[in-house]
Amino acid sequence: MRHASAGDIPALALVWHDAWHAGHAHLDPEIAARRPMAFFIERMSAPLEEYSVAVDNGRVVGFSRWEGDGIAQVFVLPAYHGTGVAALVLRAAEEALLAQGHTRIWLQCRKGNDRARRFYEKHGWIVVADVDHDMGHMDGRSPVIVWRLEKSLA
Repeated sequence: MRHASAGDIPALALVWHDAWHAGHAHLDPEIAARRPMAFFIERMSAPLEEYSVAVDNGRVVGFSRWEGDGIAQVFVLPAYHGTGVAALVLRAAEEALLAQGHTRIWLQCRKGNDRARRFYEKHGWIVVADVDHDMGHMDGRSPVIVWRLEKSLA
């Protein structure tokens, strides 16, 4: 585990693309068709100090990103699902938020992404609400429903 650097941006975009499509394309095929690799590369604009990166043999295989009092992203290459990498990047984001003084944190998970929901619940997260959300793509944004999950770190 380490913080991201500018040289990681293409690899982070690849992880995000591959993991997002593996977990969401079946839920939102119309959105998936409008989320090519270029979309993910263009969206890599958050400050790199807000990323924790998992690396295996020099290859970026997963990452988490946080902002404010929430976790914005947790993505792991599909080949690394079930290996413990997701738990590492999730824990890194939780620890970063706790270090910033946040004791109650949140994240969102696409409603219907049951595998991800089970993962978060296994790690102490609780679904507190269904929330309307707009998911970005190359042509703008489309409405979806997400689960809002919360966790107490105190």
